[in-house]
Amino acid sequence: MNLRPAVLALALLAASPKLSGADLVVYDDGLQNGHVDWSWATHSLSQTSVVRTGAAAASFEPDSWQALYFHRDSGIDVAQYEAVDFWVRGGGGGGQAVRVALLIAGNVAGSATVASLLPGGIPAGSWGLVHVPFATLGVTAGILDGVWLQDDTGGNQSVVYVDDMRWIERTGLPPPPTSVTISVNPSANRRAIDPRIYGVNFGTTAQANAMHWPVRRWGGNSTTRYSWEHDIANTASDWFFYNVERDNPDPSDLPNNSSADRFVDDTKASGGETLLTIPTIGWTPIDRQRRWGFSVHDYGAQTETECTRTGGAPWCQPDAGNGIAANGTPIVGNDPLDTSRVIGPAFVTAWMQHLAARVGNAANGGVRLYALDNEVMLWNSTHRDVHPAPVTYDELWTRTVAYATAIKQQDPAAQVMGPVTWGWCDLFTSAADVTPQNCVSGPDRTAHEGLPLVEWYLKKVTEHQQQTGLKLVDWLDLHYYPQANGVALSDDESAATAALRLRSIKSLYDPSYQDESWIPNAVRLIPRAREWIAARAPGTKLAITEYSWGNDAGPSSALAQAEVLAVFGREGVDLATRWVSPDANTRVEDAFKLFLNYDGAGAKVLGESVLATTSDVDAVGSYAVRGTTKLFLLLFNKATSVKEANVSITGGPTAAGNLYRFDPSNRIGAAGSAPFVAGAATLTLPARSATLVVLPFSGGSPAPTVSNVAPSCASTVGGRTITISGSGFQAGATVTLAGTAATVTNVTPTAITATVGARPAAVAT
Repeated sequence: MNLRPAVLALALLAASPKLSGADLVVYDDGLQNGHVDWSWATHSLSQTSVVRTGAAAASFEPDSWQALYFHRDSGIDVAQYEAVDFWVRGGGGGGQAVRVALLIAGNVAGSATVASLLPGGIPAGSWGLVHVPFATLGVTAGILDGVWLQDDTGGNQSVVYVDDMRWIERTGLPPPPTSVTISVNPSANRRAIDPRIYGVNFGTTAQANAMHWPVRRWGGNSTTRYSWEHDIANTASDWFFYNVERDNPDPSDLPNNSSADRFVDDTKASGGETLLTIPTIGWTPIDRQRRWGFSVHDYGAQTETECTRTGGAPWCQPDAGNGIAANGTPIVGNDPLDTSRVIGPAFVTAWMQHLAARVGNAANGGVRLYALDNEVMLWNSTHRDVHPAPVTYDELWTRTVAYATAIKQQDPAAQVMGPVTWGWCDLFTSAADVTPQNCVSGPDRTAHEGLPLVEWYLKKVTEHQQQTGLKLVDWLDLHYYPQANGVALSDDESAATAALRLRSIKSLYDPSYQDESWIPNAVRLIPRAREWIAARAPGTKLAITEYSWGNDAGPSSALAQAEVLAVFGREGVDLATRWVSPDANTRVEDAFKLFLNYDGAGAKVLGESVLATTSDVDAVGSYAVRGTTKLFLLLFNKATSVKEANVSITGGPTAAGNLYRFDPSNRIGAAGSAPFVAGAATLTLPARSATLVVLPFSGGSPAPTVSNVAPSCASTVGGRTITISGSGFQAGATVTLAGTAATVTNVTPTAITATVGARPAAVAT
């Protein structure tokens, strides 16, 4: 179409939606209706030289990624408005490259170039109407923060004028919400939920005191080489292999009051439990001096230094290289003693003695959980300055025996966690087997019975226990980051990524979910791990001590986090710690509050997971928890539209259920109540919302203690698993076999499965 500018403007006006009196004005001679100016471009909202209608129009310089940004605190509900319209005119020759973006929770929810929306692009010398349907940008639900127009070149462009901007009201009534069916049976699939699944890595003291995290992990790459004696850690490949001092108020008092000491103290004071990562790599920083692993002076030019990374920051060290030679190959043959000194198990047991002197040992309120280092199968990349060789099956086990034995001898009540995997590949094989083409099999795995690494590791734990009477590892410790693009550790809230993030939760449990990533299989992480435990080391607990489903602010990240916590409870995870603690007053913190403080007065979701099914898991996830006096129903609407949930509860109450909720436009809080009649109710769930229903429940009763119950044989050997049949068993039941406590691994209403301790135990009949 080749129209002159004036004719083009008329044609566009005729083709655009009719402007309604119910449309919401953004700018008309000035900002209207609560919109405020958050622009970061050279601009004017009151220039009068180039105006379409009225007395003034806005202008801005689209230079260097700068933008004209109109924000509204109360937001724009996508359910009420469907588009934004504005008029533009280009200075100079027109044709400026400008991108329009819609914002949700501070993140770009969708964007497009003006040229893709306005035939011919921004005209010079005349006005063109830009019509921006939200759906065209992939935005179909949520509360918008506002709209910006941003330079799309990174260079300098001529001025652009903007006038008569408004949000366009939806022309028809929204479609009625579609419904899902939710069925709950409080007596089926009962499984005790360990509240330690609601844990985090690190976090501030203030937040720990407010949230009362049940467990806080001291973990991550820097803890592999943390010196409790000097309060200094090595950043490894995360930042130029630096020895970095921790924040210590009085270094002269060391080793007392180190950052680790204060972390343990603060966690204990807030009512939580510390999970402490202990180094098994065999190296720790030499002293409190600033040192780095790959000196340019000593090892030659490298592809990056601290100064090139930071653009020459005043504090940078030009001699600190990244360990990659100028030809692109990793530097080999460097001296680990540049930064580090050799340590062994005695370094760890001395640390335990130090902590016990401060807070007591494991049996007396001190540190009980010790993880055997961090992501061992990545040492040859993350910590290649001191451990360039890939870790093998045998090295992993040798270090496990040495350090776990020392820990147990130092404190018999301590619990050890291993092998602390990093992800998919080291579930199946060692770093020695990993190639660009294959990371789940190879010669090392073949040489170890062909078993997946984690299964083999658990088998070795049991064999060692049978031989020595000592169970070295009490917890199977895994890390898991969904591998689909943009899902983990990400601010991406685009429509496609948000939907993918919410689908990817199924990788934790669903055998039919094909992972939407480079992983060519169904991950089914939790049942896979529980099967290995049952087959190779019954009674071992399961921990996921690093995971992420997105960063803190986004609506889909928060909703995913909440559902992940519910999945952990239902599927039998015993402890979990998110990487890292969410920032205070964020959406993801709300996801934790849904379980830890849903009413703002400390009320928690506690009890047993019970059967809850949904007719459409991709639309609405459903979970139920049976407490002693309450029944908790958790509903997660992952759809971008309102859903109606038709809920039925077997033997359910006729009572009002109190609702608590967060959604894209509201932080967590009370959301009214819903009447249940004979266990049935219909609930309206806003798009992308998490809803907790709290109902009175009278079906709880104290868990029985079953003592001196014989299995089918007269005696048993340590490590044997038995099942005791009966009735009325509940989570929390205990089993005593001739005075020897057994580890309960599963409880149903008709049976208790338990593993006898390591010592031979006679069974009284």
